[in-house]
Amino acid sequence: MPLDKYVEYVYCVQMKLIKLTLSDSAYNKALELAGVHAVPVEAYVASQIEDLLDKKAQSLQIRPQADSKPTANEFMPSPSLSRVMPDTLEQVLAVCKYVYRSRAIPKNPEYARTEFLDALNIVAKNTVNAQTGLKGVEVTTVRDKCTTDRRLGLPGVHIDTSWFVASLCRPELLSDHLCRKFPTFVSDIHQRFTEWLPSKFQTN
Repeated sequence: MPLDKYVEYVYCVQMKLIKLTLSDSAYNKALELAGVHAVPVEAYVASQIEDLLDKKAQSLQIRPQADSKPTANEFMPSPSLSRVMPDTLEQVLAVCKYVYRSRAIPKNPEYARTEFLDALNIVAKNTVNAQTGLKGVEVTTVRDKCTTDRRLGLPGVHIDTSWFVASLCRPELLSDHLCRKFPTFVSDIHQRFTEWLPSKFQTN
């Protein structure tokens, strides 16, 4: 009985085939976690590797410059104060921040969709590219974070653009979903939604 498992995944954007060799324990753990998120094990492992490499590249390439003046950008993703937040959650929260910038909830899906499309462009423009260290990623990169099972899926919940747009109109459900998807960051998620929509989330 072999002790290693092989996981193959085609990385669609670059069309590269990567073969990974995992121990039985690592493979079984990946299989269990993929089941929790209701995605294939290959897709789950690929997304975890992608997030890890993005964070690693940022930590190596991005260096603060003492001579440069800080430029505040209202809608760029904000890292967690306590832990390294996954790119998926960072970008989803940045999209929400834009949509709720006036402390108002979209009243219908049509308006929410318009706001969502605007948010994708704004967040993509202001997200730091892990490869270059400069601001700017593809809009499809941010869209993927918000609208795919691979990034936001949970058992029994199918994620697509219609789901995300509808969820923007029901922020309490969106917040709950994000808390279940990213349980390590529950306090961060609650803090952000309370800041954006105090009348909806703030409790006395």
